[in-house]
Amino acid sequence: MATGSGVRRLRADAARNRRSVIDAARDAFARHGVTTSLEEVARAAGVGPGTLYRHFPSRDELVLAVMDDGLTELHRLGVELLDEPDPLRAVHRWLDAYIEQSSRYEGLARTLASPPAVADEHSICWRAIEAGMALIRGAAEAGGLRADADADDVRHLAAAIAWVNGQLPPDPNRRARLLQMVLDGIRPR
Repeated sequence: MATGSGVRRLRADAARNRRSVIDAARDAFARHGVTTSLEEVARAAGVGPGTLYRHFPSRDELVLAVMDDGLTELHRLGVELLDEPDPLRAVHRWLDAYIEQSSRYEGLARTLASPPAVADEHSICWRAIEAGMALIRGAAEAGGLRADADADDVRHLAAAIAWVNGQLPPDPNRRARLLQMVLDGIRPR
């Protein structure tokens, strides 16, 4: 059934199945990371693998659906921080939130560092990333970052912090410490 906007609305049972798959995936990702078995996700959702793949043809599409709320919040924060008078403080806040999102599930940092082809430039994933890139570019233009500080490189450094945090024993101060080292390294000399 098509709506006036041309978007196809799911039947009630299909919408329930989609929501069940997302909820089951969120739980599985929390326990086993984003590389968990999709067959187990389908079983936990009470659907067959065909239903899972009908809604999410690839693992990346399912990962992005599970992350939708977090990416929406990351985008909102980036847009809000455009009004922050201190561009470096804005970059710090956005990168910290990006690292937090990237650390949510084991293996997620890779997906957010290099978004899958299914995440086109209009997706919430790319809009969230672009909001942060605008903050980084703005801080560089304002002289708060080294002239050679590339926005993508800075984002990749943040993703590396998320990855490292997932590989080492817990340390509640590591994320802040590593992020501060990155920010110190990209300030003008």
